[in-house]
Amino acid sequence: MMKLRIMQEVVATVNDQWESPLADELLLHWEHDAGSARYWRASANFIFFFKKSGRDYILRFNHASERTPDAIQAEIDYVNDLAARGIRVAKPIQSISGNYVESIATTRGVFHTVVFEMLRGKQVDLDELTPEQFVCWGQALGELHNASAQYAKPGRPTWEDHLTLVSEILPAEEKAARQALDELKPQLSHLAIDQQNFGLIHFDFEPDNLIWDGQQPGLIDFDDSAWYWFVADIAFAWRDLFEDSAAKVDLQNESLLHFVEGYRRARPINPKELKLIPLFLRMHNLITFARLYRTMTPVNPAGELPWMAGLRSKLAAKMQFYRDEFSA
Repeated sequence: MMKLRIMQEVVATVNDQWESPLADELLLHWEHDAGSARYWRASANFIFFFKKSGRDYILRFNHASERTPDAIQAEIDYVNDLAARGIRVAKPIQSISGNYVESIATTRGVFHTVVFEMLRGKQVDLDELTPEQFVCWGQALGELHNASAQYAKPGRPTWEDHLTLVSEILPAEEKAARQALDELKPQLSHLAIDQQNFGLIHFDFEPDNLIWDGQQPGLIDFDDSAWYWFVADIAFAWRDLFEDSAAKVDLQNESLLHFVEGYRRARPINPKELKLIPLFLRMHNLITFARLYRTMTPVNPAGELPWMAGLRSKLAAKMQFYRDEFSA
């Protein structure tokens, strides 16, 4: 998640009709239907929907302090490679200048901006998925990993980069989190790495990032893609089911078994790898905790929007949950 100060500054430009002059300014670099951009959400990115010739597209942008254009271009390269290998993904759209990533200077700073096509279909919540959809979900991830196993282009972060970032962000007084980090490092360092078990993963393969067209899910939001063991992608996808708690992981969960059945239709994974799910769930908790720590920057109360205090309270409660998990 981005820093709250930046989130507030941009969301403040959105009017009651969900329009924003900032989004309109950024869209000048792409073909679009004038005045069609509408705000959707802000979390790790700012997301707007817009139309071109009546068709739906997605505008996504970040403040330059949040991401680098090289990292975003590496994401785009990965998505284009997946599309070329037959994976159903939301394809990036080139700007009028022929670029996938435009770094645009505005009065509110520089924003790295991209556009994606809108996939046909709908999202389905975790508790609404059928057994067959769990199988299809797992198979889709297995097919994604088959494609990723053949991809070697650099530019995306590694698991080691993530641990370094956690170490740099967390202060000494976060003792439980730092102890959890110290325990995690040697466990990960001793894991075997080969082409069968390691590659570029989605990192956020949750139902929110699946667009279902019948029984076939399309894939969106590769902005957190990173180099990991493939089983980590399974762990990260299932964190909501296990309530972000490694202690609650149940490898005999019926829905998880359907998911693994589908995954194995595409590629093998052995029981020993699946037993690493709690380990990677703890790692994800550490990364999320560090990101939230960075996010919770001071906001000027005099100019605070009504929803900001509630959001800060929600995020603070989530951080305390993670502290309790680290201490358990």
